Amino acid sequence: MPLSSSECITWFAVTLTVCVAIVTVNLLSIILFIKNRSLRTRAMYLVINLTIADMFVGGFAHFNLIVLYSLYSCDIVEMNVSLEMAVIIFFLYLWFPLTSLTNIAVISLDRMHATIRPFRHRLIKKWVYGVTIAGVWVLAAMVSTASFILGVYGKKLWLYLWQSYCCLCLLVICVSYSSIVVKFLCGAHPQHHGAANRQRKLTVTLFIMTIVSLLMWLPYAVYIFLYFQTSITKVLSFQEFLRLRFSLSILYFMNSLVNPIVYTIRMPEFRKALLLLFKCQRRQITPDITLHAL
Repeated sequence: MPLSSSECITWFAVTLTVCVAIVTVNLLSIILFIKNRSLRTRAMYLVINLTIADMFVGGFAHFNLIVLYSLYSCDIVEMNVSLEMAVIIFFLYLWFPLTSLTNIAVISLDRMHATIRPFRHRLIKKWVYGVTIAGVWVLAAMVSTASFILGVYGKKLWLYLWQSYCCLCLLVICVSYSSIVVKFLCGAHPQHHGAANRQRKLTVTLFIMTIVSLLMWLPYAVYIFLYFQTSITKVLSFQEFLRLRFSLSILYFMNSLVNPIVYTIRMPEFRKALLLLFKCQRRQITPDITLHAL
């Protein structure tokens, strides 16, 4: 038995709100990165790419899968999805979140290199970051495509590839930040000049961002594993199953919302640029109100 219409509409409203929030917050962050040269440093290129990927997570992956799934599962509307549309939805559902996770893993590698080999890291050319960013999108697309092809031939084959790739990213993240911690604790000659302190603060900020993102991502990954590997659907009623799926799915996609919040709290440059943007908007609105009053 599906959920009641009122509860389905509530879930629909919540998921749609999350979609809009993810797109809005990340789009605002992209605007800040574009308008402020001080934020477009080489160290931030990968962060900017992550922001773009997170915006697409909310705008396409989350909307296509969760909103449409909530309407379909609750029998609010009758949906006839073509094979081509189903392929696109499944591909976007895999591609954008995998791009985000891959980018987080690459950021951890970049921070490890910046911590262990700071002088060599400063010599990295901009084109290297460009190639790396393109590689992140291509690699995630390849894994998504392979997962889809395996899904056609077997229900669980795509899951094994998806989980293996996610575990590989998690391993890279754990090894990278563990190396950074060891370097911080055991470094013989710590640097205290301005550039080193900024790099260290950025590393801590991105580490916090990574931890928060993974804490919101892991419950859904565990749920997917249990869904395909155990009889969780037999233990729970259909209503309980839908509520669990909606809750964990929203939490899973909200990891694309927390990054700009971490930037605002931890990065003074980002916070200053955000305040200046709102001040400029307020100044533009005030003269318009005055003219209309006259």
